[in-house]
Formats: sequence, structure tokens, C-alpha cells
Amino acid sequence: MTRALPFTEYSLARAIKGVEKAGRFVVGFNLADCTLIVADKPVDVTSLVPVEAQKSRSDKSSWDDV
Repeated sequence: MTRALPFTEYSLARAIKGVEKAGRFVVGFNLADCTLIVADKPVDVTSLVPVEAQKSRSDKSSWDDV
């Protein structure tokens, strides 16, 4: 037996447009209860990626010996 989903794609799009019209940003979505996670400013996705440490030019790599 199947059951109907409580929200459709159209109703979620309408909710997101309402949030954006209010000057807020949707930063996430909870699938368990179909709620939108709203914030005052958008998430900076570049802060989520770890920064790789850069080698200084004085560091020798294993390729330098070849």
C-alpha cells in the first residue's frame, strides 16, 4: 500500500518563493517532516571545503629526486 506525499514539488517551490520574497534564504530541507531551513543570509559553501596546506618552495618532494 502506498500513501500520498504531504508536499508536492509545486508546493515546495511556492514555499521557497515565499521565503525569498520575504528577504530570507532557504539553506536546507528536512526530508523527515518536509520543513525548510531558513537563514538571514546564504551559506558560504567555500567555508565548508577544507583548505589544503600548500607546500613551501623549500620543501622537497619525492619527485625532485627523480
